[in-house]
Amino acid sequence: MPRRRQARAEARGYVVRAAIPLPTSPLNRKSVTRPKVNAVLSSKSIRGWCWLWVGLAFASGGAGRAHGQQASASVPAAGAVWVLHAGEEVWPWPLAETPPLDSLDAVTARVLGHLRRDGHYFADLDTVRVDTTTHPPAVHVHVRPGPRVVVGRVRLLGMTVFDSLDVRDRMDTRPGRPLDPARLEADLQVILRRYEAEGFPLAQIHVREVTLLPGDPPRLGLTLQVDEGKTLVLDRVELPGAERTRPGYAARVAGVAPGAPLVAYDPELIRQRLLETGFFEEVGPPELVMEPGGQMVLRLPVKEAAPGAFDLVLGYLPATGTGGRGSLVGNGHLLLRNLFGAGRVLSLRLNRLPGQVSSVDVRMADPFLFGLPFSGEGRFEGLQQDSTYGKQRYQLELGYRFGAGLTAFVTVSRENTSPGQAGLRLRDGRQRIPRAEALFAGFGVRFQRVDRPVNPRRGLVVETNFERGRKQRTATVLTAEGDTTREGTSLRQERLRLHTRFYLPTFRRQVLAFGGEAAVLVSNRFDESDLFRFGGATSLRGYDEERFRGRFVARTFVEYRYQIDRLSYAYLFFDLGYVDTPAVIGLAASRGVHPGYGLGIQFSTALGLVNASYAINSEDGPTDGRVHVGLSFGL
Repeated sequence: MPRRRQARAEARGYVVRAAIPLPTSPLNRKSVTRPKVNAVLSSKSIRGWCWLWVGLAFASGGAGRAHGQQASASVPAAGAVWVLHAGEEVWPWPLAETPPLDSLDAVTARVLGHLRRDGHYFADLDTVRVDTTTHPPAVHVHVRPGPRVVVGRVRLLGMTVFDSLDVRDRMDTRPGRPLDPARLEADLQVILRRYEAEGFPLAQIHVREVTLLPGDPPRLGLTLQVDEGKTLVLDRVELPGAERTRPGYAARVAGVAPGAPLVAYDPELIRQRLLETGFFEEVGPPELVMEPGGQMVLRLPVKEAAPGAFDLVLGYLPATGTGGRGSLVGNGHLLLRNLFGAGRVLSLRLNRLPGQVSSVDVRMADPFLFGLPFSGEGRFEGLQQDSTYGKQRYQLELGYRFGAGLTAFVTVSRENTSPGQAGLRLRDGRQRIPRAEALFAGFGVRFQRVDRPVNPRRGLVVETNFERGRKQRTATVLTAEGDTTREGTSLRQERLRLHTRFYLPTFRRQVLAFGGEAAVLVSNRFDESDLFRFGGATSLRGYDEERFRGRFVARTFVEYRYQIDRLSYAYLFFDLGYVDTPAVIGLAASRGVHPGYGLGIQFSTALGLVNASYAINSEDGPTDGRVHVGLSFGL
């Protein structure tokens, strides 16, 4: 392969290590991918358009330079009024700026270039006259514009993949318009992108000839030669620098399939998809390599992230009431990622909440079940609230990835609620916590597109999930005669959850992050165990962990971040929450808006990421804030 073509190919990510048997000819001045059309046109300005450009160069170019040099030598370097005379008419001055008088040679060349781009290909410089009797001086540039030549015919040769007539009708370069090199370049780029989308990344287009068609005024005949190349079949994917990740998993994430034609190859999109997984610290520019045997290999240089992490978050809650003491809360999170090199994730989270409340969350996810474009997830959640009740939730999720960060999924979950000693007690003639079983089915949509998984600067994250189910519950109630009896009821319940994050860069190193979350429960009756738990470091900052419980909870937040480096940032935040609590046994009905605000910092250390924040609310003083410190260890 010629060095010039190989250099252009490598600029787009097509790295050719051996000679490729591509057809060549004396007119074959092509790029392996998208040619620089301006360069192609200029390389043919003498050969293809000799009747036009060479004649103009000898007939008018030399004369123009002579006039320019003579005039510039006889006037001072000062501002002037420039006037363009085209024959007997005065035309608007084509240049935006007002050039000085000592640049006549360059100015006249630019004026002629502008006229020729506008279709006056025969434009010629007549005279340049400088009138120094006026103030400021006036420069009169006289040109012979000649007839305005437009495109009369466009032909596409060698095109078989697409309908050449349809492609020609979509071009901006069409009969009746001047031949504009910039417009022609844009047309060719659009055609080449269509070829890439169909699996022909080596397609090339060049200007074969430009002829003068007979007529008055004359018109141009433009002939474009298309070399469609051949369909590239991807042989395999390689991951230089990877020790655990399987090439098959990387290929599925990148959206390519070994053994199939390479369609819609976009190196930057492939790189972004790999980064969004969070399994790689760095992803280099993808390289498409042709080996001597003709095999096409996609190389994705990566630097893998740690295979796991352990996050420890501790929080201090100030004393409530007279004589009370502050309490320490926290959670531990063990995350094993990219298990067996196939993108699987195992997550275990343990929470210690205020009082004798604790919870556990276990999750196992596979992004490609059995090598298919379906994701699967199994999840278990358990909550124990002292001796009041315990609740377990089992959930299965099946998703389909559409690409571009969009996933649709369906869920099936089963929930069991068991009352403890305190939950079995009668209050207001009814058992406080009924024994219940519920089955839910739902569907949702998840979209994520961020430039970096940690400390993003730009991007959007949206997830919504709707569930509908039926709950069977049994409770002891007190009859009018003073006896107790077992009462069974069946309830239909619906739940809707929404989670959003939006990242917008403002100034250098500064990012505005905002979003929120909301959850709503619709039911004929409510139990304390049904309500959403809300508040704390991961929901409504400035308040105790899971202080609120409601059938409708929502939070919107705004963070202004100053990015210190790729992983570290300092931030100010404001949270605004809303809680609607129904009247249930043990809880009074209430509605309220709850603001919270504070500051924090996340920074990278030798041990891992450290996140510290201080948050207060409108009810407590500045000295009664909630402190949270988190440390993430890489495993």
